[in-house]
Amino acid sequence: MILLKGGLSLDMLFALLGAFIGALSVFIGSHKYATRTPFYNLSYSNYSAIQKVLVYLPFLLFTLISAVVAFYILFFSIGIIFASLSDL
Repeated sequence: MILLKGGLSLDMLFALLGAFIGALSVFIGSHKYATRTPFYNLSYSNYSAIQKVLVYLPFLLFTLISAVVAFYILFFSIGIIFASLSDL
């Protein structure tokens, strides 16, 4: 469908940009939230370097997965909104 229209439409670019910004805000927000927890302030700062890596890697994996899920949800929802607005 994209090739038949001659490339990406402006609505698709807006949806991609909005979804990327939303996913980035989920990723950054989860990191800000994690640094404000009592676990981070009391325990995590006293860990050795290898323990910090072993705790941070699962957290990073979880935040990346949640950012990807947020990207797809936002991409489709923004795309549906722009598609419904273009029909008016």
